[in-house]
Amino acid sequence: MKPRDWLTMLKVSRPWLLLLCINDAFFIFLAWVAYPETFELLVGIMIIFSAASIVLGLLLVRKSQTKNDKVFYHFLREPSPEQEYVLIESIGEMHTEKVNYLANKLRMLNDQLDEVKLQSLDYEEFIESWVHEIKTPISLLSFVLQNRKEEMSELVYQRLEHARINIHDNVEQILFYARLQAAHVDHKLERVSLNLCCEDVLLELQSLLDEKEVKVISQMKDVPIVSDEKAIQFIFTQILVNAVKYSNEKIDSFIWLKTGFDSVKNRYSLRISDNGIGVLHSDLPFIFDKGFTGDNPNRKQSTGIGLYLVKKLCDELQIEIEVESKYGKEFVIQFLFPKIEDQ
Repeated sequence: MKPRDWLTMLKVSRPWLLLLCINDAFFIFLAWVAYPETFELLVGIMIIFSAASIVLGLLLVRKSQTKNDKVFYHFLREPSPEQEYVLIESIGEMHTEKVNYLANKLRMLNDQLDEVKLQSLDYEEFIESWVHEIKTPISLLSFVLQNRKEEMSELVYQRLEHARINIHDNVEQILFYARLQAAHVDHKLERVSLNLCCEDVLLELQSLLDEKEVKVISQMKDVPIVSDEKAIQFIFTQILVNAVKYSNEKIDSFIWLKTGFDSVKNRYSLRISDNGIGVLHSDLPFIFDKGFTGDNPNRKQSTGIGLYLVKKLCDELQIEIEVESKYGKEFVIQFLFPKIEDQ
């Protein structure tokens, strides 16, 4: 038994130890009065016997307490009537009323928790079902825009395409948010080309880039990683949409993409930088917080959910994130991907 356990038991047993010391002092006085010639011998025997009794008593209490703790924790994990009866039998019937009250409370809370879990599962399934259902009209809209482009003015086409991209982005946010709330998130890990992922995302966002007149400068080499392709595409989409959304309309806007290898951290890197409005230095530590939009008036329409989901997914996939910004001039975000040795 640890010294701290002994100290705890001594504190708990302090009233009984004090009473024992008082009794010993009284009998020592009687021994001095009745047997002065053998006083020292009797006192020595009495002290040894008392010390042995204290140690034995503490050991018995400790053993009983360990048994009671084991039964109690079994009861907490499963507050069934059977475990309730075992606990009462272990700690004594004088605690029956308290154990009954605790058992009823625990069973009620467990029932409520099971109900909440079921509701959460139903909600998650509904959201995923709704997302997959809504993708059908979005796909139809994309098909119409691609095949009827010549029948629309350039302005109308850009506006509709912009709306389609926003709807698709919001739907993807809902889907990934619902998935990340699950108790266990399954990721499909496979070899992924960062270059191809970025090309797919840029192709999807091309009309948005054209509308905002944002130029993309790519210095990407094919960097193979092992990750979840859909999650990676979602991450890139959120970053690029933000770069376009917060571009500086007073200057020629650009987004610069560059891959590389960080020899210090032994990780592949993707650096995405832009010359947009940037982020206030005071806001930089909080940009990945859920719902955070910052003090910049240009960000007031933001939901603050995109970067939160980016951080959550990167944590799940063991991707490090580094950010830096100069307010009014640039925003830089770098992703560091784990290097798989057998690549």
